[in-house]
Amino acid sequence: MALSGIEMKPQCSAPQLQQEENESSFRYTQTTKLKIALEKAGRDFRSDVVTVPTERMMQAIIDATVGDDIYDPEGDASVNALQDRLIELSGKEAALWTLSGTMGNQICLRTHLTQPPHTVLLDHRAHVQCWESGALPVFSQAAVTQVHPKNGIHVTLEDVKRDMITDGNIHFPPTRVVSLENTLSGTILPLKDAKEISEFVRNFPVPADQKPIAMHLDGARLFDAVAAEGVDLKEYCACFDSISFCLAKGVGAPMGSVIVGNKRFIERAKWFRKMFGGGTRQPGMMAAAACAALDYTLPRLSAVHAMTASAAQELETMGYKFALPVQTNMIVLDLEAVGIPGAASVGYCKDHEVAVFPNGRLVFHHQTSPDGVLRMLEAFGQLMSDKGAGAHLMDHEVTGGYA
Repeated sequence: MALSGIEMKPQCSAPQLQQEENESSFRYTQTTKLKIALEKAGRDFRSDVVTVPTERMMQAIIDATVGDDIYDPEGDASVNALQDRLIELSGKEAALWTLSGTMGNQICLRTHLTQPPHTVLLDHRAHVQCWESGALPVFSQAAVTQVHPKNGIHVTLEDVKRDMITDGNIHFPPTRVVSLENTLSGTILPLKDAKEISEFVRNFPVPADQKPIAMHLDGARLFDAVAAEGVDLKEYCACFDSISFCLAKGVGAPMGSVIVGNKRFIERAKWFRKMFGGGTRQPGMMAAAACAALDYTLPRLSAVHAMTASAAQELETMGYKFALPVQTNMIVLDLEAVGIPGAASVGYCKDHEVAVFPNGRLVFHHQTSPDGVLRMLEAFGQLMSDKGAGAHLMDHEVTGGYA
């Protein structure tokens, strides 16, 4: 057959294709690229998004359904299974698959917010404000109130009371959403504080025609938080009207997030997911991998936290100081306090085949290897020793994924 002057010839007959399909089988231990990626992930402390799929995740991808999540009225079975799993875990009424943590957060905020003027109250370091490319004012036309926690670690009721904006003064857009984050740079927002803030916010006076102020949680690493604090996930989720679970971070799925809330909220959120470009064709493969990731990773979080705490003790012994307490899977070094440029930390780690960002944040995950930890500690030990000996340390702008 010819098409526009190009002769099209079949490359393989149907029996040949069937034979090749029958002979082909996936073997994780024989997949060289994945083995190399796994070794690299074991030495990568930039984030917990650097993990690679496990054998179970890859098998789940192969076994997943391939329905259309938009055209098919019932949705895709693998996506539905993942959403049902998050409904069960969170205790919420409904759930919705999204492509990323940023998309999940911004859909939730846009769904809560209706007509400006309105303000979102949040921690000044919040991901929805600092690390999502200015999406909040673009998509939701919202102002923000940046809270600086008095305790220097996490937002408390005292902070929220101080910075809430009431209706009535035309100079200031009133607070319509309080958006919290757990964990934030590895630190926990305790259940006690979440409950106190939630009770206050949900009972905050608003005009008769205005719906109550909403509570949103960026729960990108909420599984880490509840595992470390030893609290019930459903009890924690009950403090919020919407939660965004990023499954590509501590959970280790290849991609995707799930947002949860009541049925009416999720039905409206579907409009914004479509509007934001989140309508997908065969997302079942990624959803199935995420389900397998939940099964595999959640029982291992406590071990990740223990590894992080042990490494932190070693770094403290070397003379390093911490910008924040080490509570889950992150160590945030205060490099400025010990006179070490960020570029020097990146360079020394690179020499030991370890990847870090220049901001002093070290993130551990379920594929962090003992060899990777040893290499990282050796790099920082040599760096501190050389600094003490008066060596010249690199101090230049570091670009790449961080910048």
